[in-house]
Amino acid sequence: QFREENFQRAITSLQNAQGQAADDVSGVGSGKQKGGKTNKGKQGSKSDIYKIVKMIMVRNYHPVIVFCFSKRECEGLALQMSKLDFNEPAEKEMVAEVFNNAISSLNEDDRVLPQIENILPLLKRGIGIHHSGLLPILKEVIEILFQEGLLKCLFATETFSIGLNMPARTVVFTSVRKFDGKDFRWVMSGEYIQMSGRAGRRGLDDRGVVILMLDEKMEPAIAKGMVKGEPDVLNSAFHLSYNMILNLMRVETFTPQFMLERSFYQFQTHAEIPKLEARAEDLQAEVALMRIEDEPAVKRFYDLRTQLDQMSADMTKVLIHPSHSLPFLQPGRFVR
Repeated sequence: QFREENFQRAITSLQNAQGQAADDVSGVGSGKQKGGKTNKGKQGSKSDIYKIVKMIMVRNYHPVIVFCFSKRECEGLALQMSKLDFNEPAEKEMVAEVFNNAISSLNEDDRVLPQIENILPLLKRGIGIHHSGLLPILKEVIEILFQEGLLKCLFATETFSIGLNMPARTVVFTSVRKFDGKDFRWVMSGEYIQMSGRAGRRGLDDRGVVILMLDEKMEPAIAKGMVKGEPDVLNSAFHLSYNMILNLMRVETFTPQFMLERSFYQFQTHAEIPKLEARAEDLQAEVALMRIEDEPAVKRFYDLRTQLDQMSADMTKVLIHPSHSLPFLQPGRFVR
């Protein structure tokens, strides 16, 4: 349920904070860098994500998933947390045992890869990394450790929110803008719902916590649309090909008709039937209410036009018939 009053109260608080920051000439009270950008890790200063993760651990809001929109940022932010330690000695031993048992299946050359050697110290501290650039066995180990509660903070890309049942208590967005291959855009409502849906474990948490880190000003309408908007529409791309029909004919107990009747495409088609019927009734009612001035003359014009089109088609058939066209299609007449 979207609480409109709380949203408006938050917008008012942000606007008041912006007014105070504008009055602060020195910029000391703003808590941000010049230009309103958040600090993601400068030398000699602690980044905002460092402070947020530390606050989450102090308030016992872990486990937390920190979503980043690039693999490089995912690894860089995880390395900034390397000074923090969230695991007890017994948990560190369990992490090492699970990790070593999984890595033992690799050959000697693969075990000394920098990716494998450098990630174990982070895992022992309860900090994990998950993105498409990791080896499959490493991603599987990290997923197991996170499910068992041995990882308190996981830095992951957007792919972690798709197809995996890995809920956490808190979700953090390092940014609400992402690069879609052409340009940077705001996170869409469906993407936000998919990632923020990881916050809150069923049967363990009363509610989930979602934290958005804003690098630039966001209009209230954009924020409301992202949080309250509808998820992306799911349409079936089912297509029955000849190859599929031939393969289905090999199975005696399975026919193409059986598959079509139980496909998601057929389900969507049946769901649209009441709407189409209602639309047809509305169109028929509009036709019944139509009144045409001098309708007999219009009907006669339509009949003459139809007759003319038919005669033109008949004349074309006569002209292109071989008995009439072949005498003119002689060498030297059209082609030399």
